[in-house]
Amino acid sequence: MPKAESGIAVQAAALLRAHKRTLSGLLLLGVLAVAGMLGMRWLSDPYRFPLGVVEVKGDFKYLQKEQLQVAVAPYVTGGFFTVDVVSIRAAAEALPWVYKASVQRVWPETVRVQIEEQQPVAYWHGQGFLNRYGEAFFPAEERLAIELPWLDGPDGQEQKVLESYLQASATLAPLGLQVQRLQVDGRRAWELELAGGVALKLGRTQPWLRLRRFARAWPDVFAARLAELRTVDLRYSNGFSVVWQQTAAVGPTGNKG
Repeated sequence: MPKAESGIAVQAAALLRAHKRTLSGLLLLGVLAVAGMLGMRWLSDPYRFPLGVVEVKGDFKYLQKEQLQVAVAPYVTGGFFTVDVVSIRAAAEALPWVYKASVQRVWPETVRVQIEEQQPVAYWHGQGFLNRYGEAFFPAEERLAIELPWLDGPDGQEQKVLESYLQASATLAPLGLQVQRLQVDGRRAWELELAGGVALKLGRTQPWLRLRRFARAWPDVFAARLAELRTVDLRYSNGFSVVWQQTAAVGPTGNKG
């Protein structure tokens, strides 16, 4: 063997000895990578670990479990390790009565869908509902067998209207009065209706200050004649006008706004 070739062989042998651990490690990583890839292929075979159960959990008052099962059924495919839990969650949350859904795999053959149902606190637009966060949702049912206030306003004002309803209710509750309707129109003018049908016109300027003015006048002016009261127009700077069942009387006048 020529000296040059012999020298190269010696250098190669020395290099292998010097990096024996590194090369062994790389070889081991390669073997593990191949084994992992083959293992994933084996595990992802839907015929090896088929799904057998879709478990639905949650406190249901308005949503039918059958509706949920039908909605998620097209996405419950594949095996235990390949089922698309993101699509299942999206299909569940697309249902109007579902506020939030979580999906998890439960070994060996179950997909569990946990549902948080919408909790309606008011009617909205006469077509849907508001939840406690002031978010609108529109299920097929437009009426429920429970008593809820009626709120209305421009799109995008849902949370503000709900907060205003809570503020108005807190002002009137000590008087034994209940807010039945509250609405704000496109001009930002507010109108409130009490249980029993009495309308309070609050206008655009400082509506809640005007409502407190009504609350202060309630014991002396209105409490004894509630059955006759129909409308109180509070859109005056220093008074209000009143419509009774039989006649109309006007209080102190001022600039209306």
